[in-house]
Amino acid sequence: VAQLSNIVAMAGIGHPPRFFATLEACGAHPQKCVPLADHQTLAPADVQALVGEGQTLVMTEKDAVKCRAFAEDNWWFLPVDARLSGEQPDKLLQHITSLVR
Repeated sequence: VAQLSNIVAMAGIGHPPRFFATLEACGAHPQKCVPLADHQTLAPADVQALVGEGQTLVMTEKDAVKCRAFAEDNWWFLPVDARLSGEQPDKLLQHITSLVR
């Protein structure tokens, strides 16, 4: 994502600024950041209107799934994986196990 230029970023997640900060941390510098409502329906015309000539749209993977049927060549998504570290996985598993019993 750091190699892309003239970026417009959009995010329809619970906390869009977190996605925009992740892009910055990856070396991308969006010219415009467009926060959308979580679970917002995305119409082709609405998304196409966000990007001008020569611009690249970068979105969340979740939003990309919604745009799959009408995606353009200059639209990209940033895949994100979440991983628990340290003792967190064991504590989470213990907590889930205690709830199921």
